[in-house]
Amino acid sequence: MIEDIIRAVLGMPPGAAKINRDLAAMREITAPMRERLIPWEEDRELELMSLKMDSRTQKIGVDKVTMGSIQSIYFEPMVVFAYKDYVKGSREALLYCRTQQMEFVYRLKKRDTDVFYNGNHVAVLDSQQVLHGRRSGVVLGKVRPYGADMLTIMVQDREAGHLFNPSRPHSDVQRAFYLLNALQEDETGIFLAMGFYELIIRMLANKKKK
Repeated sequence: MIEDIIRAVLGMPPGAAKINRDLAAMREITAPMRERLIPWEEDRELELMSLKMDSRTQKIGVDKVTMGSIQSIYFEPMVVFAYKDYVKGSREALLYCRTQQMEFVYRLKKRDTDVFYNGNHVAVLDSQQVLHGRRSGVVLGKVRPYGADMLTIMVQDREAGHLFNPSRPHSDVQRAFYLLNALQEDETGIFLAMGFYELIIRMLANKKKK
């Protein structure tokens, strides 16, 4: 607790031990919501995800955590998440995202974002929305604008699908994703790693503006 207060006052980014404690707390507070998640495996089932987000704020120590779920077009929870800012006015943050079968963790830092998949540090997302393999440095995918209302998600060197920009006006049953082609298992992981990050971060930013 004292460490948290000092960090908050001085605007210091958290260390690894602090991140691990907060991640454990996020898993714990979202556990009841995870039990209600609907199962989905097929690529096309991803297209049932909407831009409908339910969220609320809860305190962990001296910090506030935003937690909630993203629902399907039928108002069923498909994803749970928890998000925490560390240093006001900076990118220092932690995002936890979970489906019934997959877990993504994003450690937002000053210049880039570490991406963890099912507990393994697999990639780094840079400031240009390009996803690199953690060890190989190979470009796995990228996100780029596609008109005013959508973003294109590239997997390796091809357009895999689109994400409707949550910042644009939409209804509660607006679908979040549209796939252009069927995805292999590894391609699905890349698509979701970028798609969930862009979706949740933009939805939270849009909520703050209201």
